Amino acid sequence: MAKLSKKERAEMIAAAMKTISQQKGLSPEARQRGLEILQQAYSKHSDSHR
Repeated sequence: MAKLSKKERAEMIAAAMKTISQQKGLSPEARQRGLEILQQAYSKHSDSHR
């Protein structure tokens, strides 16, 4: 499998965050937990590639 570019990785994380935030079936706690994990991944990805 080919590695994703930095831009592709950032776009994928952003799309996942948007999808989770729009899921009506998730409890607020589950939604927040999912978003926190993705925000950490996005921050880690952004910080390590500057």
